[in-house]
Amino acid sequence: MSDILTVGKLMSPPSLCLSPETSVRDAERRLGESRVTGAPVVDESGHAVGVISQHDLIVHLAGMTTSGEAGHFFTDVDDYRELAAVPADRSVTPVSEIMTRDVVCVDRSTSVVEAAVLMRSKRIHRLLVTESGVLVGLVSSLDLLAAVEAPA
Repeated sequence: MSDILTVGKLMSPPSLCLSPETSVRDAERRLGESRVTGAPVVDESGHAVGVISQHDLIVHLAGMTTSGEAGHFFTDVDDYRELAAVPADRSVTPVSEIMTRDVVCVDRSTSVVEAAVLMRSKRIHRLLVTESGVLVGLVSSLDLLAAVEAPA
């Protein structure tokens, strides 16, 4: 048996997964309730299609978009132009529109060292652990730090 520490030994089942149709408002609420800073976005078959983070949500919600800029209302009639200036409700946007689509996945047998190098090089804080493309767990930068702290 190998003494190499793998992500399969460190990973946790995802405490929260979101569907691509989840609204930004609901994602923000659910991240807060779960006390996590990000979550995988999975399709109906459990395949990871993206990752959403608090940072993504904050940047999206902070953007000031009007109904006209968002494509909700366009008109050339002067009497109605002010309607295009009405702020758009960005909280109803589905997370699929703002999530990171370039998900970084590893399998259970990936070494912790390999995972750390990958996370540092990609500048990410979580890796998705998949089996045959289906999400089975997560390993975070904090999980890796805990492994380093653990007595040998």
